[in-house]
Amino acid sequence: MVTDKTEEEQVEALKNWFSTNGRSLVVGIVLSLGVVFGYQTWEKSAREQGEKASDMYENLTAAVAVGPMGTLSEENKSTANFIANQLKTEFPDTTYAHFAAMQLAKLDVEAGELEAAAQELQWVLEHKVEKSLAGLVRLRLAQVKLGQGEYEAALALLDQSNSGANASAYAELRGDIYYAMDQIEDARQAYQQAVASLQEGTTKPMLNMKLEDLVLPEVEISADEQAMQAEEDTQ
Repeated sequence: MVTDKTEEEQVEALKNWFSTNGRSLVVGIVLSLGVVFGYQTWEKSAREQGEKASDMYENLTAAVAVGPMGTLSEENKSTANFIANQLKTEFPDTTYAHFAAMQLAKLDVEAGELEAAAQELQWVLEHKVEKSLAGLVRLRLAQVKLGQGEYEAALALLDQSNSGANASAYAELRGDIYYAMDQIEDARQAYQQAVASLQEGTTKPMLNMKLEDLVLPEVEISADEQAMQAEEDTQ
């Protein structure tokens, strides 16, 4: 019969195990703690950086906010430019920086500086912008290109496969570009696609007006007018 080990034997066996495996056990514990604390440090740093970027963006939105019928002061424009460029420099791949660049583009458009606006929007597309936001940025950049008269460049940005939730807006802008290029039939088709792409329950009166302006009205000719026209043709 095998008897249970005495307490002394159990202690001695434990000592022997630690003598053989103790070093690797300590190393494993140290490494595990290093991973845990390293991750916690990284997580804390990321959280702090995110909070800093968020605070900066809040300051930016406050700087560009104006009341009804108000205009942005030069001081606020300068503040907005400073904060936005700081966000772009320190946090270039964050959504805060992307929205900051879009704010700068908006200010540039309002100032009539279309080339500067185009550069800001192009910067966003080159810095890991989220797919859902990229569609809107391309739309705005195409609008700027239209304003610059760069029609082909604008059309190249409006690939319907990248439109996402902006399908109707993409098609409508293509219609605007074709109209500017005097390609009326292409414009009509684009506007029709824009109407067809509207989400259920959505109406866009301006879009309907654009389409109606390009639809030739059907002219009804009375029987008397037809007879008169036939008589003129025989003379």
